[in-house]
Amino acid sequence: MKTGPSETDGHAWKRFSDKAFLRVKYNLAPAQIKMSQLTMEYGGTCKRPESAPRVRTLGKVYANSITDPDGDNVAVQFQAMWDTGDGQGAIARWKPALTSYKASGSSFVVSLPTSIPQNKTVNWYVRSYDGAQYSPWSSAGDPTGCYFVYDTTVPKAPAITSGDYPASDPENPDDPWFDGVGRYGSFQIKAADSDVTKYWYGINGDPSSKNVITTAAGAAQAVKVLPSKAGLSFITAQAFDAAGNGSEVRTYQFRVKAGQPERASWKFDDAADATSASGGSGARTAKLYGGATPGASGTTGTAVHFDGASGYAATDIPTVNTANGFSVSAWVNLDKMPTDAAVVAAQPGNVSPGFELYYSKGYDRWVFNQYSSDTAGASIVRAMAPVAGGVTAGRWTHLVGVYSGGAKELRLYVDGSLAGSTPYTTAWDARRGLQIGAANLFGAPTNYFPGSIDDVRIFDKPVSDAEVTNLYQKKSIGSGRTARAIFPLDEAAGATEVTGYADTQPLTLAGNAKLGTAGVSGRALQLDGDGDYARTAAPHVDTERPFTISAWAKLDRLPSTGATVVAQLGVNRPGLELAYSKTSNQWGFFQYSADVVGATQIRVVQPQGTTARVGEWAHLVGVHDPTAGTLTLYVNGEKAGTVAQTNSWYAGKQVQVGALTIDGGSMIQHFPGQIDDIRFLDRVVAAEEVQQLFRQSPILKGRWNFEETGTGTPVTSPDSTVENRPMNLYGGAQLGAGTVDFNGLQLNGVDSYAATPTMPVDTGASFTVTAWAQAAALPDHSMSVVSAEGTTRSAFEVRFQPESGDGDGPGRWELSLPGSDSSTAPVKKAASTEFYDVRDWNHLAVVYDGFAKEARLYVNGVLQEAACGDDDGDGGADDPACQDLIAWADNVLTFKASKSLQIGRAKGDSTGEYFAGAIDDVWAFQGALNDSQVSQLTGLLFDIPTEVPSGS
Repeated sequence: MKTGPSETDGHAWKRFSDKAFLRVKYNLAPAQIKMSQLTMEYGGTCKRPESAPRVRTLGKVYANSITDPDGDNVAVQFQAMWDTGDGQGAIARWKPALTSYKASGSSFVVSLPTSIPQNKTVNWYVRSYDGAQYSPWSSAGDPTGCYFVYDTTVPKAPAITSGDYPASDPENPDDPWFDGVGRYGSFQIKAADSDVTKYWYGINGDPSSKNVITTAAGAAQAVKVLPSKAGLSFITAQAFDAAGNGSEVRTYQFRVKAGQPERASWKFDDAADATSASGGSGARTAKLYGGATPGASGTTGTAVHFDGASGYAATDIPTVNTANGFSVSAWVNLDKMPTDAAVVAAQPGNVSPGFELYYSKGYDRWVFNQYSSDTAGASIVRAMAPVAGGVTAGRWTHLVGVYSGGAKELRLYVDGSLAGSTPYTTAWDARRGLQIGAANLFGAPTNYFPGSIDDVRIFDKPVSDAEVTNLYQKKSIGSGRTARAIFPLDEAAGATEVTGYADTQPLTLAGNAKLGTAGVSGRALQLDGDGDYARTAAPHVDTERPFTISAWAKLDRLPSTGATVVAQLGVNRPGLELAYSKTSNQWGFFQYSADVVGATQIRVVQPQGTTARVGEWAHLVGVHDPTAGTLTLYVNGEKAGTVAQTNSWYAGKQVQVGALTIDGGSMIQHFPGQIDDIRFLDRVVAAEEVQQLFRQSPILKGRWNFEETGTGTPVTSPDSTVENRPMNLYGGAQLGAGTVDFNGLQLNGVDSYAATPTMPVDTGASFTVTAWAQAAALPDHSMSVVSAEGTTRSAFEVRFQPESGDGDGPGRWELSLPGSDSSTAPVKKAASTEFYDVRDWNHLAVVYDGFAKEARLYVNGVLQEAACGDDDGDGGADDPACQDLIAWADNVLTFKASKSLQIGRAKGDSTGEYFAGAIDDVWAFQGALNDSQVSQLTGLLFDIPTEVPSGS
C-alpha cells in the first residue's frame, strides 16, 4: 500500500465540507530482478563468486527488461561491494543515485566507477523502485550478486557489429526493435589484437567452446545467430590466441521483435457436428499514419484512402523474404494523376526498399522495382510497360508485382495481363516492415499515394499467369500455396490500424473423423485409425524453405503400422511428416530425399530408451532449418534429436491430418487417437520458443477433491480426471469438513496419510502440484503437506516449519527440492510467510519450470518477494537488518520421483512429522502453471471445473 503525508500520496485523508474520506491506492511491489536480467558490457552474464570473470575494462552494467506488476514506471538502484582491506570487509562502496524513471519493461545501464580496485573481487547487485516500494535486492535469497575481478593484464575483448540487428542503446528513448524471432542475423566479430586465432561466442549466454570460429591474425569473422525470444537479446564473444589465452568477454545487446506469426493453425474447437475444422493464422497489424482514412469505398467492401501528403500504413515486421521468389497484389484507385512517384506498397531495408509497387511520374506508368542492394546509391531494376501512358485516375486498377526467384526476373501485371518484365539477379532480403501508401527511403516515409488502396495480398512465391487471372477476377488462386498475408482493408472509419492474416484453408473431415472430443486445450479431432483423416485443398508452407510444424497427439492404442499425425503431401512422398514410428515405437519427424517412389527417408526420432505412450498427450514439433542444414524433433518441449538435411524439395499438395497419401494416391498410416492444436510457421523456431509452445498447454494429470470414498482396502478417494488414478487412504485418514465444495481429507498427525498408487507427474520435468491445507492446532514441529516419493527421498516436499526460538512468529511454508534421489544430494529451498495463521485454510502451489530450472512456492496465490526496510538508512545488501523474503529459487535440478504422490507426509517421515489437520482439493499438472493460473485456483471454492485453469 502506498502511504504518505499528503493528498498526492497513495493513502491520505481528504476533507470535503464536514466529511472525511479515506482514499486508498493499492500498490504491488516490483518483483525481484533475476540474475539472468543482469549483464556486463565486459564480462558477460551475471556470475556467482566461484565463476567471477577477470575484466580489463570497466565498462557498463545492464539491468534488462525491468517490469512492475502494476505497469508503473520504474527506476533502478545499482550498488557494488568489495573489500579494500580497511577492516570493514566487503561492504557497499559504490552507491550511485537512483536512475531516472522509465516505462515498465525498460532496460537500464550505468558505467562502473573508476574507483574499483584492481585484483579485488567485486560484486554488484540491483533493485527496482516504482515510486512507492522497492523490490528485494537481486542478491537476496538463493541468487547472489554479480561477481568479477578488475585485471588490466587480461587481453582486450573483441568488437561485435551487425547490420541485421544494430546494437541497443537503453538510454535512447527511441531505441529501435528489429525483426525478429526465427530470423537469422549476421554478427561480425573482430579481435583487438593480431595474435588471435579463434573466437568463442554465446547467444543469450556466455561464450562457449561449443560455438567456435577460427580466424587468422585476428581478422573479422561473421557468425549467423538465430534470436530465440522477443525483447532484449545479447551475443557474447571472447578471443583466444594460439596459446589459448582468453580475452575479457564482450557483450553486444540488441532488441528483437516478435517473429513472423503462424502461417496456419487448426485448433479443432469447432462444433461437434461440423464437417470441417476451420483454420486460422496469426494477425499482422499495420498502423495507420497521417492522412490514412479507412472506410472509403472499395473494390470489395471498403478500402483505405490515402491523402497523398502524409497518409500511409506500416507493419511492425516484414511480410516476405524479398531474396526469394514472392508476389504482391493490390487494387488501387488514384484520386488524381500524381505530381511525383506514388507508392502503393513497399518493403524497406535499412537504406533501400526491397521492392516498390508504384506509379512513376517520370515514366508515366505503373512500375514494379527492386534495388540492386541495400546501400546508398544502389541501382534500380524496373519491370513496367514498354511505353508510357495508360494510367487513368478515378478507376480501380489491379496490380501484381512478381519476383520469380529461380528465373531471376521481375514481372508486372496490370488488370490481369503481363505489362512488362526484366531480368533481376541481385535479390536481397529487406528486413523492415511493409508500408502501404508510401515508400520508405533511409528510414523515412516518402512518395505518398493520393487515392484508395484495397485488398493487398503478399505471396511467398511467384504467382503464375493463371493465378494472376484469378486474382484479377477476385477468385481463389486455385490449388497453389495460398497468400502469406492478406490485408482486406475493410476496417470501419475511425480505425487506427488495419489487420492482415494468412490465407488458411479448413481441414475437411473424411471417414469417421469427429470433432468435439476433449483435447489438450479445448476440443480435439478424434480418429479411429480405420480410414479417418482430414485434409486441406492446398499446401501451406514451402518445404524447401525454413518451416516449423507443431501438433499435440495422443494414441488410443498402439497401431500395427506407423501412424501419421500431420503431413504436407507431394505426389509420391510427403515434404514433411510428424508421425508415430512403429519401427522404433517412438514419435518422429520425417522428410524424404525426393518426391519419388522408393526415396530415402530422412528421419529423426526420440532418443533410445524413450517410447511413445498410449493414452498420454505428446507435444511434437518438427523444425526444418536450411541455414543450419538440419531437421530437429522436439517432444514435450525437449529436444529429441537432430539430423542433417541439405537437399530439401517442395511438396506442393495438400496438408493432411491422420493419414499419409503416397505413390500418387495410396493412403496408409491411419492414426488411432486424438490430434489437437496443429500449427505451421514458415520460419525456424528455436528451442526456447518450442518450450514456450509447450508451456502454453499444461496437462492435467490428477485432481483429488476428497468429496467421497470408495469401498475396498485400502479405502480410496477418486481422481476427478480422465487419468482415473485414485488416492489411497492410510492410517485412519478419513473425510471431514473441507474448504472446496464440502469435504476434505482429515489427518491425525501420527500415522495417517494418502498416496497415489503411481506418481502422476514426472518431477524431473516441469510440473505443478497444488493443495489447500489447515493445521488442527499451532504446530511446534515440522509437518509435511505434500511430497513426491522416490526410492531414497522425496523429489519435492512442502512442509510447515514453525518459528524457531521464542515461537511467537507465524512460522513459514517451506519447499525443498533435492538434486537427486540420494541422501547426500544438495537441496534447494524456498520459503514463504505469505499467510496469517496456519490454522486457517491456506492454498499452497509448487511450480517447477524445468526449462528455466526455477522453482516457485505460492501461498494463497502469492509468490512472496518482500523487500526489507532500510532500518539503518544504509540500504545496502550488506545491511544486517535487511532480510528480504524470497519464495523462489533458480538453478534448481530435480529428479523423477518413481513411486507416489503423498499427502500428509514425506519420504522418511516419522511419527509427529505427519500433517495434523485437513488437506483438500489436490491438483497435479505436467507443466508449469503461470501466476494467473495459480491465482485462479485460489479464487473459487465451489463447482470448480476439472480442467486446466485458463489464467490470463
